[in-house]
Amino acid sequence: MSKTTKKILVVNSKGGSGKTTIATNLAVAFANQGLQVSLLDCDRQASCLHWAEERDAQAPRVKTIATFDSAQALATQVTECSASCDVIIMDASGRHTDPGVFEAGLKASELVLIPMLASSLDIKAGERFVTDLLTHRAMRADPKPTGVIYNRAQTNSTSHQRLEDLLRCLDIPVIAELKDSAVYAKAAQYGAGVMEMRENIAASREYDAWRDIMIWIDRRTAGRRELPRPIQAGRKIGRSKISQNRVS
Repeated sequence: MSKTTKKILVVNSKGGSGKTTIATNLAVAFANQGLQVSLLDCDRQASCLHWAEERDAQAPRVKTIATFDSAQALATQVTECSASCDVIIMDASGRHTDPGVFEAGLKASELVLIPMLASSLDIKAGERFVTDLLTHRAMRADPKPTGVIYNRAQTNSTSHQRLEDLLRCLDIPVIAELKDSAVYAKAAQYGAGVMEMRENIAASREYDAWRDIMIWIDRRTAGRRELPRPIQAGRKIGRSKISQNRVS
């Protein structure tokens, strides 16, 4: 198994938190750096697979594989992909949805990202999930760097402050805040990532957040000594799609 392969688990048991948005955009960001990326879809909704079906064949490749059938299927794919990939990203739901797959993903990963919304209901669900994650036997046996990505951020809300207070108590950092922007849905529609939508103003406003995410991952990935690469805006998607995606 390659010692240099990054293995990242994107996970939250709360539906609609943005797991697939984070996983696919992260995969695109790495692929546009020229890295070999495998995206393992561990969620039975198969959202990553649907995203991959729409991806332009000429875009930087993101190898997308269904691994939600069993924990063994996930473990096998992680082993196989580690031999040839620079980055493995796992999109998974929580232990109560599929405990075996969740545990296999947690064991295989070296870093955990938790997308989280800041509504009252999401904060309550997030508190339960984070507690569940930190007390899981796999996490206790092999603690991993864990960070929250605040999705659909509304930084002036009361809920936002409550979320920050909660995470501060748990000593888990918020590593980036993604805006509540329709550009993510538009990117998903074409199997793209926001970093590839170079002429889209709304997408460009998200670049700093994704740069923060990439740097945080680089700094906390085991065995990684070189300085993090600056993230680059990637390919243009087709001209007809650009015109549809341009936001003024």
